[in-house]
Amino acid sequence: MLKSPISELKRSKYRVLGLIGQGQFGRVYCAVHHKTGRLVALKSLDHQRFPTHKFLRELRFLLSLQHPNIVTCQALEHTRNGRCLVMDYCEGGTLRHLMEGESGLTLAQGLRLVMELLAGLAHAHDRNIIHCDIKPENILLNINAQGWTARISDFGIARLGQSLGQESSTSTGSPAYMAPERFYGQYFPSSDLYAIGVLLFELLVGDRPFSGVPADLMSAHLNRPVVLPAMIPAPLQPVILRALQKLPARRFHSATEMLLALEQAIVTLEATQQTLPLGQPSLTLSSCSLTNCQSQPLTVPIDHLAASSLQSTTAENHQSALFPRIYRASKTQQGSQIELGQSYGTSNTDPYLLTQLTEPLQELAIRPPGCFAITPRSIYLLPLDPMTDPGTIVHLDTDSIVALDPTGHWFATCSIYSNPAQFSPVSTLNCWHWTQPRSLAQLSSTRSLPTVSTASKLYFLDSRHLVLISKLEPGSSHTLFEFFTRRGNAIGVWKLPVPLQHLTPSTVPYRFLAVDQQHPTSILLIDMKPFRITRVSVPIAPKLVTAASWGYVLADAQGQIILINELGQQVGWIDRPLTKSGSTTLAIAIVAQHPHNLFLSTWDHAQGNGNLYTVDLSQLEIDLLF
Repeated sequence: MLKSPISELKRSKYRVLGLIGQGQFGRVYCAVHHKTGRLVALKSLDHQRFPTHKFLRELRFLLSLQHPNIVTCQALEHTRNGRCLVMDYCEGGTLRHLMEGESGLTLAQGLRLVMELLAGLAHAHDRNIIHCDIKPENILLNINAQGWTARISDFGIARLGQSLGQESSTSTGSPAYMAPERFYGQYFPSSDLYAIGVLLFELLVGDRPFSGVPADLMSAHLNRPVVLPAMIPAPLQPVILRALQKLPARRFHSATEMLLALEQAIVTLEATQQTLPLGQPSLTLSSCSLTNCQSQPLTVPIDHLAASSLQSTTAENHQSALFPRIYRASKTQQGSQIELGQSYGTSNTDPYLLTQLTEPLQELAIRPPGCFAITPRSIYLLPLDPMTDPGTIVHLDTDSIVALDPTGHWFATCSIYSNPAQFSPVSTLNCWHWTQPRSLAQLSSTRSLPTVSTASKLYFLDSRHLVLISKLEPGSSHTLFEFFTRRGNAIGVWKLPVPLQHLTPSTVPYRFLAVDQQHPTSILLIDMKPFRITRVSVPIAPKLVTAASWGYVLADAQGQIILINELGQQVGWIDRPLTKSGSTTLAIAIVAQHPHNLFLSTWDHAQGNGNLYTVDLSQLEIDLLF
């Protein structure tokens, strides 16, 4: 049996992370370079559907195009049974995915993407290359600090301008975006601008100007006039109408000319300050109020919550499997005080003091062996008996960030030491193995890492791989992802030009949610394998984030809560608990408990009191199955 080109690549200089796309000519994979850790897209092309002469033509086009708004070719990989183009990697997916998702794409962002496409086309047209298949599926996205960067991809059916006006035996392309002359095998630079006009119409309206089967689309593009809905802003209407003229000579003469016309229309639009999502109706979400939920008064603020459930426990600790439990921690003058309560549906028994730590608590983490308390220098497994000393599983010599694997038997620590022999601190990574009865073994020796003075988070992706997340420098607008095996071997580095906060692992493997620090009403859903990012707009600025078995719960400082499923779709919201004008009550901790309980603690610093709210999400009319 012949092996596929991508199976051969598994023994090459690239590590394949997963399939990210499939077209009529082949498949596209996300891969990482073994030595540099650089992410690339591997475009594996089928010999039969994409013969050598077409392959060489696309390669010729790609090598001649070097522009920030065009996906470029970096290298060519040959195998015994095929070939792959090594392309720039675009982690934001396609424009089609963005348009159909819950991104909250604004008018300004949509117009900026179209301007970037026109800039890329101007570069291609200046080199006599006509794309001939502009559509949202062929527009890839990179995430940036403002939103997205659009990049034109797939020059598989592109044409050279030196053949202008010549007939072709085929009219390959996408009928929904094809200019009239394209149905007869003719192509001009303005053919691409016609497709941009259709795309701009679709961005603004949510639908294309013409629809139907290919025969209907051909008739409409050739004969039917374009009708612009009133929802399209007046300054943009002349731009769209000229781009969608039936005769090529009546359209914009160049991509640069259309870009200038769009820029002038945007200047006129600036006074309107329109920010509504493009082509998307406003969401109507079911809601309830925390004032109608069960609550317990608090005399001390609870700043950490953790919830176990029947589904998350094992026979390793049969006592903790008897009932779902709520762990709650408060700061003390000496360190932290941890209490344990029990949850029966939406009812709570009075908690009892579980233990007191002499260190400030960083995190409460639920794993199969039980609840772990993590401090800057220690890891504890909390007992169910308040008379039992929790004991120290790991004690560290310096402040560190800690990660626990999903089983609770592997621990990784990242510490930063001052080294007099060097001008900058040294970061080290250690990994430990722990079993019951308590036996601790250090798996990897202390391993020096590239200096990360602002390392903030360390996570296990699975039981064998970790990711260290940090800012490149204080005040940096970039976030660095460094990937390691649990033996400390570096396997990849990803640099994201967005500063992140409130990074939270999902219950789905290799998936995280984060909040854009510069644009706090924008969240990012990050898949690590393969690397893919979806940006979603939310109506609040989240200060608290927790993962649930069905998605995520986000709360702002005042306690207003948004419920989001794993696709990034908003499925419900809960009113803030403030009942008095000018109240200083703030939400300070949140946790979801499988399958449908939610706990939120609040505190009023002026009054010196607060509440622990219990919400039964199954009582809300939301689009979730528990």
